[in-house]
Amino acid sequence: MRKLVEGKQWRQAEPDRARMAMFNLRAARQAMPRGAEAVQGPDDMQTSWFLPGGATARRAIAFVEATAGGKWTAGTGFMISPTLFMTNQHVIQDEAAALSAQITFDREMGDDGSMRPTTVFRLAPERFALFSQQEELDYALVALGRKVAGDGDPRDFRYCVLSDRPDKHVIGMNMNIVQHPNGLPKMIAIRNNILQYRTERTLLYETDTDHGSSGAAVFNDAWELVALHHFGEPFLERKDENGNPIPTNVNEGVRISAIYRHLSDRLASLDGERRDLLRAALDLSKTALEQTGGRRLSPPHPSADAQESLVIGEEGVMASEAGGNEIKVTIPIEVSVRVGGSYATAASIAPAPAPQKALTRAAEKISIDQDYSNRDGYDPRFVHGVTFPLPTPVGKLAKQIAPLRTGEQNAEAGELKYEHFSIKMNKAKKMALFTATNIDGKSFLNVDRSTGEVTNGAEGETWYGDPRISASFFIDQTFYSGWSNLFDRGHLTRRVDPDWGSKDQAERANADTYHFTNCTPQHFRFNESTKFWQGAEQYVLENGAISEETANRICVFQGPIFDDKVDLWADATQIPSSFFKVIAWKGKNGVKSVGLVVDQRQLLSEQRKGGIPPKPPAFVDVSQWRVAITEIERRTGLDFGDQVGSADTFETKDQPVVGEARPAIPVKSESDLLPRNL
Repeated sequence: MRKLVEGKQWRQAEPDRARMAMFNLRAARQAMPRGAEAVQGPDDMQTSWFLPGGATARRAIAFVEATAGGKWTAGTGFMISPTLFMTNQHVIQDEAAALSAQITFDREMGDDGSMRPTTVFRLAPERFALFSQQEELDYALVALGRKVAGDGDPRDFRYCVLSDRPDKHVIGMNMNIVQHPNGLPKMIAIRNNILQYRTERTLLYETDTDHGSSGAAVFNDAWELVALHHFGEPFLERKDENGNPIPTNVNEGVRISAIYRHLSDRLASLDGERRDLLRAALDLSKTALEQTGGRRLSPPHPSADAQESLVIGEEGVMASEAGGNEIKVTIPIEVSVRVGGSYATAASIAPAPAPQKALTRAAEKISIDQDYSNRDGYDPRFVHGVTFPLPTPVGKLAKQIAPLRTGEQNAEAGELKYEHFSIKMNKAKKMALFTATNIDGKSFLNVDRSTGEVTNGAEGETWYGDPRISASFFIDQTFYSGWSNLFDRGHLTRRVDPDWGSKDQAERANADTYHFTNCTPQHFRFNESTKFWQGAEQYVLENGAISEETANRICVFQGPIFDDKVDLWADATQIPSSFFKVIAWKGKNGVKSVGLVVDQRQLLSEQRKGGIPPKPPAFVDVSQWRVAITEIERRTGLDFGDQVGSADTFETKDQPVVGEARPAIPVKSESDLLPRNL
């Protein structure tokens, strides 16, 4: 096969000469009206419509997430009509899994290199759902449900036509797959991906895929749907249509013609709307749809929290937790092409995107020690003679703890241990539930005693994922690049807070704060406008709030606060309007704790544009309050424990009331950071 392809004689590979003749006839007819090349060159050359044709087809492809039987699964899928969505049955196993699933369209980079606005839908199995077991044809076909996030309309997205014509593929031709490998933004594998074998049910090909590619659409060079990708090796059949053994180093897809015939046979068993929807899908022809876009925060709306799940892999199955066990993707090319109602007028249909400012990279080079076995994480007994436990998520929040990968110690607890701090992730929000940090005051006080303010050190060039947890459980650089007109990568545990101990420990702790798990979307004014918030730990230490027997040690908990009533959305990402900080220590008069909340809502209307750093505003007032820890517990769903709660020094008597008629003390000076009557 390879020799024929390399010798430009791939057309001789197809044993069915009648099929080859039909294929060549259709290819010639398609090239004449649509191609821009006057002369056909080598086989790798394509007519000019190949790229915009693929860009049009890729709008039908979506990222799929589902939960079934305690297992969270991610894959790829596509629309086959304006109403029906298809993926593998091993991605969405049944109607119960379909009820928990959500599909995300346009999870990809745009033509300016930034992430496109996404649109997220639920599925509606009560309206339509058909399944074929993975041992048969491995498809799940479910009706599109309600929209839960984004500005897209179902009419915005293309669909891939099902057909059983015998002229769509021949042995030796190139195959193209649009997919979400490892849960990454949409990728396209094209060229040099040869169709090697064919059976009655399957096509087998070399195209690059990875975990998360299950359910992807497999196309020929005319962007016609020829297979439903499902396995990284032969599974349904081990011999080709001529009885020859099939090697294991090829990918397997289910032939669309086999699925088409299977669905046609099932049509008679359906009634009412279900029969009408399937009949319409089987009779479809392509329809052009216009592209829509935008780069703006969407208004508050109820969030759709994920179900409780446990990541469990399946040998040989291409669906897995998004992110995979490693970020290893071999994709020949990544292509983003703007497509509109008319190729010539695409720019006039969609408004030109505002210039985006890339996140600044400074000189400091951060290097992560990836042997995580040497991290002890947060120590609840760090302060001598007292225990400050990790906060406990309660109620429905307990179901949002993102588990670690299978094989990690105590994976279901979800604690990511770093040098001197720990993090638990919220798998629905893709941000931390909280971070918990031990601060050694004696080392901490050496940060910058000359000014008493937080040192604005250089930021690291690179932020890192954490291989111990699925990449689908945290937002990464694709988000921050796409929304750099509004947000910086904001530390939760500050860069300087855990930097104590030996030289190696301090350097490791500093680098550990540059994991995306420790990162939240913070408006670019947020850090410069929250001096008291940023320096709260240092101020407590500097002002002698620590007793000598505790060796100047404190524990700090911090994280985002989500509120569906007020939070804005960046595509499918809910932006926290507020952040909390709880500081606990053993003071001269016993155990003490204090809670702080800072709000960034009033900043979110200002954008930085055109790559020019914004000038300092005449006045920036970021609302900061000292609040009761019980109030933080109410707003976050976290329980900080009796030891921290009973030590709260907040006083409600004669205090002003702000923020939803809840008692709070506005922080207008450093002295407001400390509780009264230490």
